[in-house]
Amino acid sequence: MRIYLIRHGESHGNTRGKIISTTDFGLTEKGVAQSRRIGQKLCEELKGKSISAYCSSLARARQTLWEILCCIGQEDAETVETACLKEVDLGLLEGLSWEERRQKYPEIDLDEKLSLLQAPDGESYPDVKKRCNVFIEDYLEKKDDRENIVIVSHGITLRVLTNVLLNRPDEDINYLNWMENTALTELIWDKESHTSQVVRLNDYSHLGELKTVTYENWGLFARCDYLKLRRS
Repeated sequence: MRIYLIRHGESHGNTRGKIISTTDFGLTEKGVAQSRRIGQKLCEELKGKSISAYCSSLARARQTLWEILCCIGQEDAETVETACLKEVDLGLLEGLSWEERRQKYPEIDLDEKLSLLQAPDGESYPDVKKRCNVFIEDYLEKKDDRENIVIVSHGITLRVLTNVLLNRPDEDINYLNWMENTALTELIWDKESHTSQVVRLNDYSHLGELKTVTYENWGLFARCDYLKLRRS
């Protein structure tokens, strides 16, 4: 089974300099353009092929998926919106600036300590991992191995889902960079063994001038290569 994991395009929430999780923002004009750009990239690979499409029930993910399907010419593709793919509920962190988060909740590190996350009045890492496993059991395991699966979700949830699909230890997620808007991760997943082969990880080469200008400053935090990480 070939799985395409895609983060939503830039939303109005991404432009505010605040921590945004479950607040339901739509895409900016740039976000729409980013979505069409990844759609054009996938069109070359998926046009005319059988696909199943899944997305978060939040508007920014739904809009991104729609633009992708239009580019592929698969507007009538089977599409499922599910809360399993929603962004983690960050509770009292919602709406804080990143500096305010550091001051009020210094123990929470969404980069290098994501596996330890327990958001105040929100979800924990195990909560999100459970949602991802429910999604796999309820949807992916019921699909044919020859199916092409397109999934549009969010920054934290996609990091968790990627780690789960790769059958990696929870701690490994702390070395998985944030995914750029409309970045593509492509996996070949074996549902019998629950193991995956990585084809592409966080590929945003299609964005060009549409890339987030500051992405390298906040997105690429990992101090070692996730794919080369080995546990003794």
